[in-house]
Amino acid sequence: MSYKLFKKLVERSKNILILTHKGPDIDAFSSALLLKISLEEIYPKKRFVFQTKQSPTIRLPRMKDIEMVDRLDSTGFDLIIVTDAGDISLCTGDEDNISNDIQKIYIDHHDTFFNYVHGEVLINNNMSSAAEEVHELLKSVYGKKFKLDEEKAELVQYGIVADTGRFLYDVTTPNTHRVFADAKEIADVDLEDFAYRNSKFPREATPAIIKYLESLIIEKDMAYMFVSREDLENNDELKKGASTAQSFLRDKYLRFIQGVHWGFILKPDMNIENVWFVSFRSTKGYQDVKVIAEELGGGGHTYSAGVQIQATSLDEVLEKILKVVRKHL
Repeated sequence: MSYKLFKKLVERSKNILILTHKGPDIDAFSSALLLKISLEEIYPKKRFVFQTKQSPTIRLPRMKDIEMVDRLDSTGFDLIIVTDAGDISLCTGDEDNISNDIQKIYIDHHDTFFNYVHGEVLINNNMSSAAEEVHELLKSVYGKKFKLDEEKAELVQYGIVADTGRFLYDVTTPNTHRVFADAKEIADVDLEDFAYRNSKFPREATPAIIKYLESLIIEKDMAYMFVSREDLENNDELKKGASTAQSFLRDKYLRFIQGVHWGFILKPDMNIENVWFVSFRSTKGYQDVKVIAEELGGGGHTYSAGVQIQATSLDEVLEKILKVVRKHL
């Protein structure tokens, strides 16, 4: 049903704005670019614009198609499509101008826990990555009109490899391998080179990384880090790098501390007062963090989960999380 509605909404729109989440990772960029250049080929008379405030940390095909902006602006657009995120709040800040009146389509692959209002469409089959979601959407809706060339095939591979940890994560399915194999027949991505380049992070995120590390607390085999709302409100540099820092430490640091097997990272939603994002990560064979996230009102996968929590202060949100977490230590 969502696939048919996607096609209907795109066909009745003339100017389509494509967005992704703040602090976009490789899958976010890859899925958005894959969507943009594919739809441009299918609908040459329509206008598709991909806006973001940050450039990729590695060179991607068709990077020139990204419109770098200081402020996201939906003026003049009649449809917004978001990739790799399930809610517009994950994409925008106070300085942005995104109308609530424009129809929105979300193409996500995470277990989402947002409430959708009239005029919002969610496409989410819990695939390995947003790139796989976009590939399967386009293939199903447009059939032979959707053709993989070298650029699109590379984007598919980059997105999948980035979000599956080179196929090591449990989100990888047989279909993930099939999609990747089809793309690899057209363009052969060097995975070793990609792994090196993808391990880099923007230097602008360094102050936020330091701030997170200053908060590090370890309890038994669990670790957690956080920043307060006041930290980000009073320091634009920290605020700008907070999302990237959270992603970097969540995926490449938290579980790699000697003796630590799982944990969480906490960040305030700077768009909605008293709302906090919590990301849980675990190591295979240890803690099932999905159970913890669900108990807190969220969801996810066995070793990767998240939740939005309402709390008026850092102390309050930590108390809520730790009350549940400590039952599993």
